[in-house]
Amino acid sequence: MKEKLLNNFGLKVASLVLAFAVWMAIVNISNPVIDDSQTVPVEVKNEEVLKAANLTYEMGKDVVTVSYQVRTRERSLVKASDFHAYVDLNDYNVTGAIPITVEINKDKEALVKSDTITAKPMVIRIKTEALQRKKFDLQVKTEGAHEDGYAPGPIIPSSSSVTVEGPESLIGQINRIGVVVNIENKSVDFDVTAAPVLYDANDNELDFGDKVSVSPHEIECRVSILKAKNLSLNFEVSGEVAKGYRYTGVESSVKTVPVVGTKSVLASLSTLSVASDKLNISGATADKVIELDLSQYLPPNTSIAGNEYKNVTVKLKVEPLTTKTFTLDLESLDKIGLEEDYEYGFDKETADVTIRGLKEDLDSLDINKLNAVLDVTNLHTGQNPGVLKFEVSGGFEVVGYTPFTVILAHKEPATTAVESSTASTTEAAESQ
Repeated sequence: MKEKLLNNFGLKVASLVLAFAVWMAIVNISNPVIDDSQTVPVEVKNEEVLKAANLTYEMGKDVVTVSYQVRTRERSLVKASDFHAYVDLNDYNVTGAIPITVEINKDKEALVKSDTITAKPMVIRIKTEALQRKKFDLQVKTEGAHEDGYAPGPIIPSSSSVTVEGPESLIGQINRIGVVVNIENKSVDFDVTAAPVLYDANDNELDFGDKVSVSPHEIECRVSILKAKNLSLNFEVSGEVAKGYRYTGVESSVKTVPVVGTKSVLASLSTLSVASDKLNISGATADKVIELDLSQYLPPNTSIAGNEYKNVTVKLKVEPLTTKTFTLDLESLDKIGLEEDYEYGFDKETADVTIRGLKEDLDSLDINKLNAVLDVTNLHTGQNPGVLKFEVSGGFEVVGYTPFTVILAHKEPATTAVESSTASTTEAAESQ
């Protein structure tokens, strides 16, 4: 039996090898090995390495193309999720290039030969930047129109500040951080949760995605809605402007302010009086602009509804005075103290009167509004200095008028017709 087995042994071995080769050929022809690829996300490991160095990073790419070999019939069994691509920040160096490692799940190792797995690109570049943490006071702002007769009262956020963390270049763009609370048609207290909003110096919203973290990332706000009453503002201005100037009034960035308080307190209020040393115009020769915090002038147990009404800009208006000359016709003026037995004449026909006031008012002033009259009381026969009196409205001042002379003379006695006839008859009789 042994001889039979060993008989032609070489031929038998050759037959086995040939048979295996033929089998392999058949397999490769019917189920050949092909090249395939998948797009796989890249995971970052050991991020704390850079964070401990106070650095943040940005990846050039976050996906990689994984190439491999697989048999045709098993191709559909291999998915992108079967691969694990990652970079390890422990491998970070000054060049910023970190090699990509690709692994395949153990249950798919029989389908894909590990020595055929390659990644493109083979490295990913990491750009680092100084990591900055900064604390900002939280600003709360309302939007929307509250129900008539109500106003937002104190808004209490769960945190008065937030801390941001991210690349230094991005943190430097942040000017302020706030939350916006919608009070549309609200008439009762309510709670709301809002996300902090980042703003730049121009008050534009910033969106850095996940590059900047905000802590806490949500703010709970307790919003009080109070009964409100709009009070008109009464600014108590003191002092006198410089000579040759006039105080012409006050302008404010707001005309009324919503004040909240108890019903009994609000019932007694109609105006908010503002008295301050800042409202003094002594010696002023130009407009005076000041900022006032209206909350300092509130009655007890009241508050202002809304931060936008708290600080106001007030302008105390001061304008220079000017003069204008008007010409009066002396003959046509009304006279006081007139005596019937005298005749009145003048050494000139007109007199010029100078009025001081604001230019705009003088330009619209009519000469008849001067109410000029000639005072001829107790004049004596002959020449007398002329006296004019005026009744001008507030805001105008008579500076003076050109001198003139009033000439007073007795009237000649009138001769009646009867006396003339008698005188003529008498003269005729005497001549006979």
